[in-house]
Amino acid sequence: MKAYPYLYRWAETYGKVEFGKLEGAEATVRCIDETGTVFESPKKVKDLDAALKMAEEAIYEWFEVNDPDELDD
Repeated sequence: MKAYPYLYRWAETYGKVEFGKLEGAEATVRCIDETGTVFESPKKVKDLDAALKMAEEAIYEWFEVNDPDELDD
C-alpha cells in the first residue's frame, strides 16, 4: 500500500507533485496541474511528512469535487 495514494494518483493522472526546497516558493510541497498550483503547503510546517499529509488531504478533496470516480471509498 502506498503512503500517499492520492498524491500518487494525482502524479500519475493529472499533474505533478514537487517537494523539497521549491524555487520561487516558501512551501515544502506543491501540487500542480495544467492550470497552475492546486495546493501549496504553508510557509511554516513541522516537517516534510506533515506537508505531504496536508497535500494528500487537499488532493483527496480535489478528487471529491472534480473526479469522484478516482476515490476508493
